[in-house]
Amino acid sequence: MAVPVIIFIVCFCAGAVTSGQILPDLAAGSVGGLAFFIVCGLLGAALGLVGLHTYLILDALKQSVGSIPGVGDFKATTVAHGLDEILLEAGVLVGLAAGVYLLSPPPFEESEDHNPGSAA
Repeated sequence: MAVPVIIFIVCFCAGAVTSGQILPDLAAGSVGGLAFFIVCGLLGAALGLVGLHTYLILDALKQSVGSIPGVGDFKATTVAHGLDEILLEAGVLVGLAAGVYLLSPPPFEESEDHNPGSAA
């Protein structure tokens, strides 16, 4: 029972750290920092679910070898059902992460053309 938990934790950490390195920065401050933290956490959780479901698919296939004679499409059904669960659960988390990221404030960049105090 410890193996699925370890797989989820490793995949979660890998997803959160990788997304923190790859994603562009958001606005400085509490709102941008919180949004970035939430996005990295959601993407880490999505990768954790992908790893967990992959382990469960492989475990179900390993246990089904030779145990069900005469049922040829059991393996295909197991893989299809597992992929369906991966896409449903991880897809929702990735969609939420994308929504939070797109709705969060972008970083403020000063340009030389934008100076509200000067009169031209």
